[in-house]
Amino acid sequence: MKLLPKWFKPKRMMLPALLLATAAVPALSPTPASADVPNPNGGYTLYYADEFTENAINENDWMYRDAGPYSKGYNKKENVRESEGVLHIDMKKEQINSQWYYTGGGIVTKKVFGYGYYETKAKLFNATTGLHPAFWSMGLSNHLTSNNITALSAEIAAGNLPYYNQVTEIDGFEANSADPTLNIGTVTHIPGFAGPRKGFNVQTPDSWHVYGYDWSPTAIKFYVDGTLVHMIDLATTPQPFSPANFWLTALVGDIVADDSKLPGDTQFDYFRYYTKNYSGANMIGNAAMEYTPKDTTRGYTDQDTPSWIETGDKTASFMTTQDAHSGVRSLKHASSSSYQVTTKQNLNGIANGTYQLSAWVKSSGGQAQARMSVSNDGGTEQYVDIPAASIWTQVTLDNVQVTNGQATVAFTSNADSTQWLFVDDVSFSDVLTPPEKEFVHEAEILPTTVSTGDTQANYKDSITGASFNGLASNGIGDFVEYTVNVPQPGTYTVYARNRVAPSKGMYQLSVNGTNLGSTVDQYATTAGFTESKIGTVTFGTTGSQAFRFTVTGKNAASSSYALAYDSIKLVKNDYEFESVPVSVSTGDSQSNYTDTAAGVTFNNLTSNAIGDYVDYTLNVLQPGTYTVYVGSRVAANKGIYQLSVNGTNLGSPIDQYAAASGYAGRSLGTVTFSAAGNHTFRFTVAGKNAASSRYDLGFDNISLVKNKK
Repeated sequence: MKLLPKWFKPKRMMLPALLLATAAVPALSPTPASADVPNPNGGYTLYYADEFTENAINENDWMYRDAGPYSKGYNKKENVRESEGVLHIDMKKEQINSQWYYTGGGIVTKKVFGYGYYETKAKLFNATTGLHPAFWSMGLSNHLTSNNITALSAEIAAGNLPYYNQVTEIDGFEANSADPTLNIGTVTHIPGFAGPRKGFNVQTPDSWHVYGYDWSPTAIKFYVDGTLVHMIDLATTPQPFSPANFWLTALVGDIVADDSKLPGDTQFDYFRYYTKNYSGANMIGNAAMEYTPKDTTRGYTDQDTPSWIETGDKTASFMTTQDAHSGVRSLKHASSSSYQVTTKQNLNGIANGTYQLSAWVKSSGGQAQARMSVSNDGGTEQYVDIPAASIWTQVTLDNVQVTNGQATVAFTSNADSTQWLFVDDVSFSDVLTPPEKEFVHEAEILPTTVSTGDTQANYKDSITGASFNGLASNGIGDFVEYTVNVPQPGTYTVYARNRVAPSKGMYQLSVNGTNLGSTVDQYATTAGFTESKIGTVTFGTTGSQAFRFTVTGKNAASSSYALAYDSIKLVKNDYEFESVPVSVSTGDSQSNYTDTAAGVTFNNLTSNAIGDYVDYTLNVLQPGTYTVYVGSRVAANKGIYQLSVNGTNLGSPIDQYAAASGYAGRSLGTVTFSAAGNHTFRFTVAGKNAASSRYDLGFDNISLVKNKK
């Protein structure tokens, strides 16, 4: 097994070892993996791995803990080694400068990672007290260059890491040798947040175990041998977000009871980091510019910029309470003399896809350059020049294509002493394609008719417990027809969940007499269930529709022409604004327009002032909590809107201005409807970008996606 540790280019894909625990740790027979354990079939992708098979630390990827006296001894580069496919961190007692010290060590990634699943397989030194091994992540800050981390000062100077990034520490485990209790959880290093922790007993820490934690926008989940042992709900106990460096360490942390047990070592078989798409999540650390360094005793001030990297005239980039779009702080570019400065973040391990970059800004104007940009994403740099703006204005870059799992977001000023720029509330998130809205119809409860001379019945799979409906057919042309109630007019994608088995035939689906898609073969050597995407169909009206499945033949290996179905699923993506009831503010007008180049029809409000609005009436089919996604027409004549639902504002104001016409989608938040029926979605003009020519608003579609309980 060999996977060279290459940033951004993993040599192969692997299942997390928590899903392969029996194979990965055969001696332990660990607890079966929890259903909550990350599954690559659910969207996880291996982004980086070091299998420690190279017999030398990859210093392109890792830095060493190498300093002392630290804690109760020294960290030494020489104590970290690779051999026999394992990373060893040695614990020794040795003479340094004619004195005896205990020594340990560790390695830290040069890159930072954010949301994702982190995993290692480790065997901890446990022969005597004194060693403190850990599997954890925490951002690096400048004070660690002198007493802990080699090469850190060079990485900061090169503009690869922030001057201050000690924000949130996530401990997959911290252990003390000869103690079976591991400490897991978080520690926060900026003021104002709590860091919940938990002790977990591992009876044999000196045997191989698999440890992991899954950091998502909603929770941090901790696993040991596939079992979920601790969870931090970030809705109830929020933790500050900032991408962080990853650490594998073992330092001297306590009194050594028995020197005769030394030297000894802690071993790590691998480190793996998996990422996925976290739909709508902001990938920016300290996006609202509210974090302040805790370590003021080390010389940091509230003008330092946690999570952000500064290059050029660094003193011209600082945090300030002078003005803010939200909260009390923002980033400011200014100086008493001419300056050139860039404030940026390097994002690693983000899912490939289409992103939107936005920020709220104020600017004096007149700079040789005042720019928001995104680069290093696999394509050419994209940027928007920030206009003069005396009020807070949102600038946006749409259609940012990330193809290599990374991006650099930056704000650059080239200005004289009279010119300034404020930045606040930065967002870099995927352009949301809303999840499809599903209507699932169980075949065994639908009204059913069959061809003359044939029969149908409901059956239960004794293994899975799933019920399904089966047609007992004996020839081509036989059929089973289900009557499906379609709740809304529109275009739907149709899926059939098939009961497959050695006795099943082939079918053709028709909807209201028209064939849909191609034939589907239900034959399989082993009985089970599969889902087939059949095709799309448009219904002009609601109500009962005929879905007929007709036998067209059978596989040569099949024993009969029988057909069987678990369910029929209809998927509808959105409401089109141009086809729902609409009204506008007095004196204004709305019309539908067709973009012939894109083949898109959208609805447009012709507006001339703040406070104008357009109302859309949507028929919500079921009560519940929904996430609202809006597809906007963006252009050089568009304004800024605030959405309200039934009179209550939802989300933040959205700027539809763009230098080039196009379309952008985004999530505006969640809303709860206590009853089905008509609800009012009002889009009110809240202003316009300084570069926009008008206050018009344009909308393509809206999606309401019901949240799962």
